[in-house]
Amino acid sequence: MTKDRLLTPPQVATRLQVNERTVTQWLRKGHLRGFKIGKEWRVSLVDLETFLDASANIPPSPDRPAHENGGGD
Repeated sequence: MTKDRLLTPPQVATRLQVNERTVTQWLRKGHLRGFKIGKEWRVSLVDLETFLDASANIPPSPDRPAHENGGGD
């Protein structure tokens, strides 16, 4: 199991300013990697950052880590 903090779909939705249903659809379709614990989904911060990097229209600059290119807290 990952040592990263795990987020719920509502927390991911709030961070991305999208509907919770959208996050759940991304998880079900495999667009966003997540863990199903019982009936509940969880998403690690690393997986969320990877999803955002893959969704960007311009790849991150090679001289700066992705989280410094506007993708992190």
